Amino acid sequence: MEPNYIPDAFSRNDTKDGVFMKSTWRSVIITLILTAILIGCSGKTSREEETDEPTFTVGIISSKQSYINANLIVETAGGKLINGESDFSPDSLVRAVEKLIASGCDGVMFTPMSDSSLSFIVEMCEEAHVYWTISLRAIHDARIRKQVEESPYFVGMVMENDEAVGYEIMSVLGEQGAKKVAVFSTTTLDTTGAARERGMSLAAAEQDMDVVAIIRNPWRSEDVSASVKSLMDAYPDLDAIYRVGTFAWGTSTAILNAICDAKKADRIRYVTADLEEELGVFFDRGIISVATGGHIPLDSSLAAALLVNTLMGSPLKEDGSVTLQINPLVIRSGDELRAYYSVVDDGTAIFSAETAKQKLMKWLNTDLTVQSFQELIDNYSIEAVSEWKRTS
Repeated sequence: MEPNYIPDAFSRNDTKDGVFMKSTWRSVIITLILTAILIGCSGKTSREEETDEPTFTVGIISSKQSYINANLIVETAGGKLINGESDFSPDSLVRAVEKLIASGCDGVMFTPMSDSSLSFIVEMCEEAHVYWTISLRAIHDARIRKQVEESPYFVGMVMENDEAVGYEIMSVLGEQGAKKVAVFSTTTLDTTGAARERGMSLAAAEQDMDVVAIIRNPWRSEDVSASVKSLMDAYPDLDAIYRVGTFAWGTSTAILNAICDAKKADRIRYVTADLEEELGVFFDRGIISVATGGHIPLDSSLAAALLVNTLMGSPLKEDGSVTLQINPLVIRSGDELRAYYSVVDDGTAIFSAETAKQKLMKWLNTDLTVQSFQELIDNYSIEAVSEWKRTS
């Protein structure tokens, strides 16, 4: 057969073979056109189905631990999570949210260190029609909270009762006989640190305890160590050091090493509202009275779930935003701390994909309510996380 046979057949309408070939190829072309139309009407080509592109994008501005847990929720729902960068100052947070919106995010979740940035974020999200949630923070300014809660794009917030945390930890020191306490805390603008300090001050007043000094957010371990040495020199009768919170990693370890180096481990007690893995050995030596924390994995999981349910068209609450409050875990021994890090904070999410579908995704389980989320909070423990991580 010659290479030009088929083109010739289309041009040869005066022969029987030519008419036959022309009719046959017309049928082929019509079939191909109809197939293309049907594929177009289906909404996806086979290539699109194979790539399985995410159906929505969420931006997050928070810690690595928050990212790991939020990512499990977002990816299980078929979405994509991208990380925004911020130093968590008000201006930096606003810029980071603005960049996430500009990148095409359908929703954002973040941790505001102060209330002042929220008015700007409300306006940005409303203008861009982007839904958002707050993780790990409450809104203390009544005017700003009203503005936020009236926004149709604000889905909700997950927070901790930090004032109660501050009160309970200081009360433990009072029960142990401490009278003079030094404090390491956050900047004055940080809402969480401020709430913990309010609770701490209330307990101190009730038990006649004296807060002799507050060290504000040192950034380097050597600065922490130097501050502890200065405190011990200035207050020889210091009974305890309370880490209300700081943004510096390794603060607890630096404080405890300074106490031990001064050979005052039997004299100065230590309590902290944030966990570090290295604390286990100090618990074993009896220096630490109590530590709280471990709320970040559950908080970020629930904040992400609130947002994802809304993006999937099944908001947990139809009329208005949702507010959830988590009680941090209380750690009283080295064994409890090691169990926490081996189960809850082991580098993986606290929910398996199967558990998340069942307990967190309303479009898959229409029985889910705000109350069912509250039950997860009420039952939160190391043992509960062991169950949630099971895949079947």
